[in-house]
Amino acid sequence: MKKIILSLALISPLASATQCALHSQYVQASYQVGKQVAGKAVAESQQFTLWRTPHQVAEQGLELVEVWQQLSNQQIRPIRYFQTPQRGIEYQPSEVQGQQDWSTKYQLVSDDFIAKMTLTDEQGDGCDKIQHYQLVQGDTTIELAWLVNQKLVSAMSIAKPQLTQTLTLGTVDFKKAQIQQQFALWDAYQTTDYADIGDNEGDPFLAKMINLGFIEHGASGFYDANGKALGGGHSH
Repeated sequence: MKKIILSLALISPLASATQCALHSQYVQASYQVGKQVAGKAVAESQQFTLWRTPHQVAEQGLELVEVWQQLSNQQIRPIRYFQTPQRGIEYQPSEVQGQQDWSTKYQLVSDDFIAKMTLTDEQGDGCDKIQHYQLVQGDTTIELAWLVNQKLVSAMSIAKPQLTQTLTLGTVDFKKAQIQQQFALWDAYQTTDYADIGDNEGDPFLAKMINLGFIEHGASGFYDANGKALGGGHSH
């Protein structure tokens, strides 16, 4: 798997792990999602952007934005934003099914899952330190290139006999003001509580949401541009 080494623009790559972790709390990272079927690349590769602050994470596709907020009691509150109508659906932590692990949201793959993998290689120092992991589960091989001190996936692949899915890190920015501004822009969208949707069928946007149904939150650690989970729950 391609090895990608990135350094933070505003901090020495030889900085301590603590300095790197603090500086990379505010992140805008673009990812490319790829797919190969029977060894041949599928043309419709997709992209999404990971936005991160210490207590908010967003995965932004072309239209859909999934936001997770870490509350003071450590519960996770999801918000789903739709960019064209500038509308959003807010959920309460109690409305989210399944295990909620903040590390899964914050860094796309959970600490618990990384702990199950085998470290195969390590190189670089400070902010450039990258670790390579592998995990074999039945006929599935998962490989991860992990920027450990930035808590960012550099590259990841999930390989099955006839299907390989890949996630590759592209550009990364650490501009705190710009990242905060993007979250503020989404926060200004008109939102509706999930529990109130059924009482607002006269609203064309909400009526459409009822007809489409909803994707269950927390299914996996990384998603395609449409918010659909990749890899079938590999991160729990």
